[in-house]
Amino acid sequence: MSLNERLREYKSRQEAGEVPPITPAHLEVIYREAHALAASGAEDRVLKVGAPFPSFELPDENGELISSADLLSRGPLAVVFYRGVWCDYCNFELEALEEVYPRIKELGADLVAISPVTMPLLRAAIRRNKLSYRILSDRGNVYAARFNLTYTMNQDLLDVWGSFGMDFSKINGDDSNSMTMPGVFLADTDGVLRFATAYARHWERTEPADLLAAIERLSPDRSVRS
Repeated sequence: MSLNERLREYKSRQEAGEVPPITPAHLEVIYREAHALAASGAEDRVLKVGAPFPSFELPDENGELISSADLLSRGPLAVVFYRGVWCDYCNFELEALEEVYPRIKELGADLVAISPVTMPLLRAAIRRNKLSYRILSDRGNVYAARFNLTYTMNQDLLDVWGSFGMDFSKINGDDSNSMTMPGVFLADTDGVLRFATAYARHWERTEPADLLAAIERLSPDRSVRS
């Protein structure tokens, strides 16, 4: 089963009321806001293939600063933006990427995931999804904004999440109410984007197989290995 097939199955379960505490009334607001974000052209504004890859120095779950320049000196780099461990769709995606991470490394590339959540929630995502790749903290979605991925959650959406006891000033450690669209980007060793996808509707995600294919195009000698 592909990642998006799994996500569609989960979405159907939510809509059938099989994933409490989410109800049809909650989903009506969540879907409305996601469709509005898509209609605004948000996806069209995201960085495209051929653009320079924005460099970063971001802390991992232990507070160690990780540099994109250092990672790119070793090979191509894939960056995955996700909302947080509170998002089930994100967890499905992180888990699916873990399945292909050995192949990513075999191709001479690396992968990091980036989220605005606090350090304890980064560690929770690693434990929950049994991840071996790094997760980095992007407080306030400052780095995500350089890809034009960010938007501000409105009060209707905040009220839905608040009804579940979710306080984003605590989840993300700031009061901006900023959120990132999920997206996957791949930079070559020259610091140029060679793959770029983002989704305003958070229940849609990049297939890991598509990312792998893009990495293989950058590593033709390795792509023939089984």
